[in-house]
Amino acid sequence: METIKTRFVEIVSYFFILLFCYATVSKIMDFENFQIQIAQSPLLSAYANMVSYGILAVELLVSFLLIFEKTRRLGLYSSFVLMVSFSVYIYLILNYSEFVPCSCGGILEKMDWTTHLIFNLVTVAIAFIAIVFQRTGDNKNMFKSIVWMIILAIINSAVIIGLYQRSEFIIKKENNFTRRFFQHPIKEEDRFNLGFNSYYFAGSSKDSIYLGNYTTPFTLTSLDINLNDIKELKVVPDSHEYKFKRAQFHVNGSYYYLYDGSVPIIYKGNVGEKEVQTLSYGQAYFSQLINIDQHSFALSTFFEPMKMQSLGLLFPKADQALSIKPDLLRKHKDPVFETDGQLHYDCDNQQLVYVHYYKNQIIVMDRDMNLKATHKTIDTISHPQINISELSDGRRKMNHPPLVVNKKSAVKYGLLFNESNLIGRDENREMWNTSAVIDVYSTFEQKYIGSFYLPKPKEIKKIQFQIADQYLIVLVGNEIVRYRFAQNLSQHFIKGNAENLKKE
Repeated sequence: METIKTRFVEIVSYFFILLFCYATVSKIMDFENFQIQIAQSPLLSAYANMVSYGILAVELLVSFLLIFEKTRRLGLYSSFVLMVSFSVYIYLILNYSEFVPCSCGGILEKMDWTTHLIFNLVTVAIAFIAIVFQRTGDNKNMFKSIVWMIILAIINSAVIIGLYQRSEFIIKKENNFTRRFFQHPIKEEDRFNLGFNSYYFAGSSKDSIYLGNYTTPFTLTSLDINLNDIKELKVVPDSHEYKFKRAQFHVNGSYYYLYDGSVPIIYKGNVGEKEVQTLSYGQAYFSQLINIDQHSFALSTFFEPMKMQSLGLLFPKADQALSIKPDLLRKHKDPVFETDGQLHYDCDNQQLVYVHYYKNQIIVMDRDMNLKATHKTIDTISHPQINISELSDGRRKMNHPPLVVNKKSAVKYGLLFNESNLIGRDENREMWNTSAVIDVYSTFEQKYIGSFYLPKPKEIKKIQFQIADQYLIVLVGNEIVRYRFAQNLSQHFIKGNAENLKKE
């Protein structure tokens, strides 16, 4: 039995030597990219240069300690501490961070973050067992080792969590603008447990809400507006030999569309019917697609001739199918990352609206993408706070977590409902931990109307929402919640074709 335990300790030591040496060599071979990945971390970006060299030094030192029997115990403790730290870090990134950086180099880069976390937890367990096996026959020392490992795990977890909280505080520091909050602008009426948190909004009608699911991309789900009756439709494309990355649905009126911008194809079907036909193939790649009517779409895409992200229109049946509008998105320094945002269409008022993620700019266009106005959100971030590095092989990456100004948004009835990421003057920080802040703007003029808190559990960072008739529909975790707008907010709705209207 003792021989088996001794062999196990040796095998575990050799395993960690191989793991750390391989990880170090992989990082050194692509050190430029590794430094960028560290800099992208929401926890470590301020210390990227020091941490990138420090990790290499520590991994090599631990490997050296594991080689010799006299220092092997210290090496195992060090391995345990390292893997606990990595595990807590990945857990925070997965569950609490709004920005997920790239993974590690080497073979671990092929793992997704969840698989990486499981791998790390297994290594923590085998390091723990190896240390215990080293103390066989001495119950007192074995107990001391277990206590020490628990203490080290707690201390390391506290340090990593402290770094995360400090990072959150810096990102959500009080800003020099003031919100005015509506008095009870929404009232919760009902909620429905969907069972999974992988749903997204695909559209709505007066009596139904439509959902897609990223884990079952060819299933369109409909839920009546009262959140009682749920139905699933298994969609069958007329051709499906393509390798989709993330197929999505969009429902508009009596039609629905299935697409994936990484493959230049759009399918069209009638709501309630499972067969979809190819509407467009080979006409455009895109990152976002919004259906305007049966004959036209608005999209965002990478415009190769100018090497920049651009907005455009797609007319699948026209001779000139694609019309790019490269002048709409104005860059400060970078033509791709800093112009990123969310595209919307307000069908009631024939308006396209583009909300930038990283600056306080809102672009309002008519349905032909003629610029009507450029508005600003109430914060003061007029230029994206993004740093870009170009690697020696030509790749371009963010080398720091970007400051997100505007998160999710929705446009309806001449109003923009925008989830802000910035805390204003004299706002309750605890409310920010348990709510999303929604700022409401007019899309017809430069006018901030007010704000309200949208409740969400503290552990959930991302929510989705859309407006259907008089309701605000929210996806939070695995639940869908229906709120009714109060009159103090709904009085600002502009319905119908209000091209020349202004509302005070």
